Amino acid sequence: MLPRIAMEARVAADPELRFAQSGVAVCRLRLVSSDRKKNPNTNEWEDGDTLWLDVTCFKQLAEHVAESIIKSDIVVVTGKIRTEEWEDRETGQKRSKIAMIADTVSASLQFRTIPHGTGRATRTTGGSAEPDPFATQPQSDEPPF
Repeated sequence: MLPRIAMEARVAADPELRFAQSGVAVCRLRLVSSDRKKNPNTNEWEDGDTLWLDVTCFKQLAEHVAESIIKSDIVVVTGKIRTEEWEDRETGQKRSKIAMIADTVSASLQFRTIPHGTGRATRTTGGSAEPDPFATQPQSDEPPF
C-alpha cells in the first residue's frame, strides 16, 4: 500500500496536459518546496532543504489543473507517493525520484485570485446543461426556497 501525504509547494513549471491513447487526460506538475529560515546572527533569510516532486493527475482533475494552475502558484496536493526507478540510458546508472499520484490539487489564494471565467457556471445532467442553482443570484428579494 502506497503512503498518502499532503504537501504545500510552489509550481515550478506550467502543467503539461496530454491525452493517453485511451482518451484519458493526464497532467504532470513539477513542484518544489524548500525551507527558508532567518539566521538570528546575520538577520538574513537562508534557504534550507529543497524537495522536488513530480505529480501526475488523471481524468477530470488533470483537465481542471491544466486550466487553473500556472507556474509559480502555491498549491496543496494530496495523494499517494512512490519511488520511480529507472536506468540512465547514457551512463547505465540506476536513478530514482519521488513521485505522487494526486487525489486533490488546491490552489492557494495567498498571492493571487483564481478567475471563474466569463460564462455562467453550469452543471451537466443527463446530456443537457442546466444553470447551477448555487452559482446564480436570486432575481427577486424573495428567498429562493
